[in-house]
Amino acid sequence: MKRERTLRKRLAFGFLMAALIPVSIFAVISQVRLRSSLEDNMNGRISSNINNAGQCLDMVLDKYATILYDMCTDDTIIDTVEEIIQDQDDLDVNTSTLRHELSHICNRNDGIEGITIFLQNGNVIFYDRLNSSSTNSIWADEIVFPEIEKGEVYQGVTTPVTANEKKNYLFQIGRKLVDYKNIHEQLGTVVISINEEQIREALVTGMDNATYLLDGDTVISSPNSSDIGRKFSAIQDTASNKYTEASNTKSGFTLCNEQPLEDYHMAIWEQVLFLCVIAVVSAVTMLFLIYRFTKPYLFAVDSLVEAMNEAEEGNFAVSVEVPDNMPVEIRRISGGFNEMVVHIDSLIGQVKEAVVEQKNAELSALEAQIDPHFLYNTLDTINWKAIENEQYDISEMVGSLADILRYTVKNAGGTTTIRQEMGWLREYTMLQAAKLGKKLHIDEQVPEEIMGYQIHKLILQPFVENAIKHGFPEKEGECCLRIIIRAAGEQLHIIIEDNGRGIAPGLLKKLNDDSEEMDGHVGITNVRKRLKLYYGEEADIYFESLQGSYTKAHLFIPHQTARGTLCVNDVREGGSINADRDSRR
Repeated sequence: MKRERTLRKRLAFGFLMAALIPVSIFAVISQVRLRSSLEDNMNGRISSNINNAGQCLDMVLDKYATILYDMCTDDTIIDTVEEIIQDQDDLDVNTSTLRHELSHICNRNDGIEGITIFLQNGNVIFYDRLNSSSTNSIWADEIVFPEIEKGEVYQGVTTPVTANEKKNYLFQIGRKLVDYKNIHEQLGTVVISINEEQIREALVTGMDNATYLLDGDTVISSPNSSDIGRKFSAIQDTASNKYTEASNTKSGFTLCNEQPLEDYHMAIWEQVLFLCVIAVVSAVTMLFLIYRFTKPYLFAVDSLVEAMNEAEEGNFAVSVEVPDNMPVEIRRISGGFNEMVVHIDSLIGQVKEAVVEQKNAELSALEAQIDPHFLYNTLDTINWKAIENEQYDISEMVGSLADILRYTVKNAGGTTTIRQEMGWLREYTMLQAAKLGKKLHIDEQVPEEIMGYQIHKLILQPFVENAIKHGFPEKEGECCLRIIIRAAGEQLHIIIEDNGRGIAPGLLKKLNDDSEEMDGHVGITNVRKRLKLYYGEEADIYFESLQGSYTKAHLFIPHQTARGTLCVNDVREGGSINADRDSRR
């Protein structure tokens, strides 16, 4: 049997479609426009990167081409080469002179790793800067260079040259050497070998992209030197990057820009996520509005349906109360159920009775809880038992524990005076010393004039606890704890210092970073949060320490004038334990 859809479901579906269809249309249009805009922007960046890389490459090539041109037009070099070719004068002297000139050019120009001159008579004269040699080289006299027709010819070397245990990739520029007095007389060929890093640096146009120099499909310059000599088609990652090629007119090689698509995809997904959020918010808003505006009417309809069902089953005690603002049709239908009012009153009475019973049960549960006075009286009884058995140390510890409990429970989280806080700390440190099993020397340096200043309760306790807990367990000799409070302008400067084992530099750095989550130092984290709540940005904490020597905790808080100065005993309820200890003393 087909399940019928209720009125609420029909309204919800209709309103959702009315909300989501425009949002979907808007989402599709936005996606199309965003993709087009991002692609245009990325293509513009790629074009700019390629143009910049091409211009920088041309500048580098022009620099070394100029050096090569100056060599090929230098009269001294040309005359020396001619004398070597014609075997005039002393051949060794001319060769040495030419090699010296080559070494001078290499050492004077960064990036030139060697110069080789192939003479027309078959002789080879070179200078290998990588090995600082003009007589022995494993590469300078073995260069294979294409034939030069006119001007400069460029060649990328894909086999590295090893020098000083380092692999060096080279980029070569060659030019004919002719006698400019007789341009038809060719003397030889000059080849300058420059470090590929010069080309690589020229191709850097930004941190978010990479540019390769290709000879066909072979990489001759790359951001990663391990790619040189490989087929570019084998190292492409077209799924993550976009590749754009452009020809470099000067060298005849191909520039290829590698643009990562991560930012592009991220922007698309952010837009998709944003539109999904809009769709969800629209749907939730629409559902809320449907519920809000249809609730009274649907509630009345549901009530009438339920009442009719009850009446059909023979229960004529039911009643439906419909407000006057309901449509006339609903009010007319409800006229047949007016006799239900008595039953409704009965139900209301039952509900009220149930509420009263629930409150009585809650009061009984509260009365069953242990009264704090019971705990204090029990501690008082233990104290008397200790005194009767002359266990005065136990009596004093029980009394201090009672004082600490009263001080902590009464007005928890409120303010107190420095005098009260210091009195409580004395009781607290006495118990901690007993637990530690060592005698603590407490040095209090608090001027009398600030004893009445207000301070939040238990602010200092975590610092004192950490000093005793972490500083003194392995301490040999006297354990000293110094508490210094002084006024500094509009603030109180509180210093809690111990002569314990100190704090490791790494932990000290974390303690002074309020953004760090301190595992094992929950008390310090809670104090930071309380200070932020109480004083905002006007409070601050920092630590200084020297391992094996000391630790200081510095606390800065705004000072407040006291509303009245009381000692710790003033806040005790009953005060019987303290009185007993005083009389025993």
